[in-house]
Amino acid sequence: MPYCTVCKIEIDFEYDIALSDGQYLHYSCILMLQMRKHEIESVLRKQKPQLMLSLFVPTDGAQQDIVSETEIEDLRAKLAKSESILTGLYNYLPCWPPDWDARKQQLIRRNGSICSRCDEEADVYLLHDIPVFEGGTNELNNLTLICAECYRSLYHEGDIFGTSTLKPAQSEFSEQFSEIQSAIDNNQKIQFDYKKPSNKRWMTRVVVPERLFNIPNSRESGETLCVEGFCELRQDTRVFALERMQALEVIED
Repeated sequence: MPYCTVCKIEIDFEYDIALSDGQYLHYSCILMLQMRKHEIESVLRKQKPQLMLSLFVPTDGAQQDIVSETEIEDLRAKLAKSESILTGLYNYLPCWPPDWDARKQQLIRRNGSICSRCDEEADVYLLHDIPVFEGGTNELNNLTLICAECYRSLYHEGDIFGTSTLKPAQSEFSEQFSEIQSAIDNNQKIQFDYKKPSNKRWMTRVVVPERLFNIPNSRESGETLCVEGFCELRQDTRVFALERMQALEVIED
């Protein structure tokens, strides 16, 4: 049984996060770390105005809210540790991390607002070199800056996922394709068993499908047929490859 990389307690497959490096994480653990970081930041933010206030209104109440310089340094050390742990976890989240904008600014500070394709300075987007769904990570060495013009030329008409056309090589998915498309057209849910490459067992998912599309494979030729929709298990919009699905059925209302 896998264990959470933070608390070392067994994970619950219904409520865990499968990280892209093969480890697992409880939702509750990442929330706890985020709350701890927020609490420390809140205390530190209060110190400067409280110190200024104490110069002019030296009341006992004002003094009670002020911590010593030693305590402030301790809080800063704890904040740095929390940020380091969260950054390490965000590196392998199977989605855009909460600090996505901060990562973009890091690259801009390091390289400038220079497009990695045309080498021109412009307003830039942040993208993965290797997409997360193909094994890429959110680490800085897998992120790149690209300008709007190159973005549009790379992803035709702004659609980074291609089209929902069923390719001849994907004929084995024709039945699934038809059932999912019918569910989309009729506002129905679908249920199926799904297994990620990093998982050892199948998990049942109930999804409200929104669209079918082909994701281009960056490491080899061809495309992967996927469905995007709201997953009731994760309570979020997720993408599922048809090649990793089995026992698909449309749920009748």
